[in-house]
Amino acid sequence: MVNTFHELGGAIGVAVLSTIAAPSLIGQIPAGQIPAGFGGAFMAMTVVALATALIAAVLLPSGELPVLDGPHVH
Repeated sequence: MVNTFHELGGAIGVAVLSTIAAPSLIGQIPAGQIPAGFGGAFMAMTVVALATALIAAVLLPSGELPVLDGPHVH
């Protein structure tokens, strides 16, 4: 289940970022410049990464994890 959601999240992320960057690929791009759509895609990745880090910092418990008897499985 964890692996399925990991793969699905990655696929959706790539699709969204490709959609943001795609309009900049129409026409000629001057040498040495980053197309505007890719700048927007990088900015979107940055915002999502920061928001995810903040959410994780708030929701994840602090301290040590409890030691359980038996093997660790998902």
